[in-house]
Amino acid sequence: MRGLNENSLWFVCSITLNALGNSFMIVANLGSAPWATAGENLVHILPFSVGVCIIILNFFSFVLSYFMKVKFTLAMIIKSMALTIVFGLLIDLFIYIHQHTYVPGEMTIRYIYLIIGLNLIAVALCIYFQSSTVYLPADYLLKAFGKLMNNYTTGTILCTAIPLSISLVIILYRNDVTGLGPGTFLFMAGIGFLIDQYNRWIVIPRTSTQNMHST
Repeated sequence: MRGLNENSLWFVCSITLNALGNSFMIVANLGSAPWATAGENLVHILPFSVGVCIIILNFFSFVLSYFMKVKFTLAMIIKSMALTIVFGLLIDLFIYIHQHTYVPGEMTIRYIYLIIGLNLIAVALCIYFQSSTVYLPADYLLKAFGKLMNNYTTGTILCTAIPLSISLVIILYRNDVTGLGPGTFLFMAGIGFLIDQYNRWIVIPRTSTQNMHST
């Protein structure tokens, strides 16, 4: 029970850090993670916040995963969507705090924010994949593409192509670049390396419940 409670705390920490890291990248305005980029662009055509748009995108990720034959239980769907809602609302909360405290204007500070955001997300994902038995819908979609292509590298490219395509269509429609920039490409090229580094330093003991889910 104690191990389970500790794991839950790690899990909450990972979701909070992930949302905080995304907010740093969004506020830096130098390019965000692919799904956040799509959310930033959807804001301009839908009457919703970035966080709510990310929730909507994750919902459609669930639908697409289902059509790609990913097996879900009702409990998994409820837990994953609840996780998505919390994640999206946390992003909105952190963006709100940034906007009412400090938004960097100088390029040097913006790049510092970008690097902070990338590292926070990497730490979050390191903890998240070690401590969680329920994932965001976009992660299930990544798994579906990985299995479809029998290759997670190709699967990752195809999966991230979806939010990037959404962003590009809206950018071309509005003739204004939002959310897409060097930060996006740094994320895609470097997040795996950063997670590998943090995996060396952060090791969370697996509980018996996790071991059951992983078999």
